[in-house]
Amino acid sequence: MSRTYTLVGIARAKANRREALVTKLDSLRTRGLTEPGCLNYHVGQDAEDAHVFVVYMVWDSRGALESHLNREYVRDFHATQQELVEGDFRFRWLNAA
Repeated sequence: MSRTYTLVGIARAKANRREALVTKLDSLRTRGLTEPGCLNYHVGQDAEDAHVFVVYMVWDSRGALESHLNREYVRDFHATQQELVEGDFRFRWLNAA
């Protein structure tokens, strides 16, 4: 079995910025899915709290994920995320169990 690299991010939209965050996350997902090495890029909304979002990304190599994280549009999002989310995204690496 080949190794994949999975990154999960969780964030809470600011009360008046939910729709703007949805639009931005959808754009990030759409662009991410076109990048080399992207196996899965999913954005989900919490079933009980419409302001909480989870981003789930799977990449075929650490290099592909790092390339994604260093793209200008991703860096721009992280530099301006405070306008859209409460606090910061909380990211977690996942290993296969």
